[in-house]
Amino acid sequence: MLTRAEKEEQIQQMADTIGRANTLLAIDYLGLSVREASELRRRFRQAEGEIEYRVAKNTLLRRAVAGTQAEGLLEFLTGPTALAIAFDEPSAVAKALVDYAKEHEVLSIKGGVVDGEVVDPAAIRRLAVLPSKQELRGMLAGTIQAPMRNLAGTLHALLGNLRSALDARQRQLED
Repeated sequence: MLTRAEKEEQIQQMADTIGRANTLLAIDYLGLSVREASELRRRFRQAEGEIEYRVAKNTLLRRAVAGTQAEGLLEFLTGPTALAIAFDEPSAVAKALVDYAKEHEVLSIKGGVVDGEVVDPAAIRRLAVLPSKQELRGMLAGTIQAPMRNLAGTLHALLGNLRSALDARQRQLED
C-alpha cells in the first residue's frame, strides 16, 4: 500500500507527463497477457516519436488530469485503464494502437484527447490512417519542388531549341 506522500508524488509525475503530452489515448487492456502488453510497448517504442504506455489507478489519473488540457479524458477513466501517451506524433500512436487492436481483439480503445480535443474511438481510427508529419513534409516538399522542376525543364528545352536554331542558321550561312 502506498503512503499519501508516495501517491502525491505519483500524481505529480503523471501530471507533469500529461502536461508535456499532446496525445493521450485511454485503453481497456483487460485480457492482455504480460507478453502481449510487452509487445504493445515494443511497438510504441518502434513507432515514430516518443510514446509512453502507462497503467495507473483511475483515481490517481483523475487527480493528475484535473485542471489540465486533458481534462476531457475523465469520461474514459472507468474500469481497467492504460494510457498511451504521445509527445510528438498523434498519428503514430494512433496507428500503432489501431494496428495492435486489430490483431488482439481483447484490447479496446476507449477514447482520448488529442491537442486538447476529446476524441472517440472512431476518430482515433481515422487519425491512424493519416500520414505522419515526416510523410506530410515530404509530400509538401514534392509539391513545392514540382513547379520549379517543370520551369527548369521548360527553360532547358527552350535553350536547347534556341541552340539548335542558331546551329542551323550557322550551317546555313556557312553554305
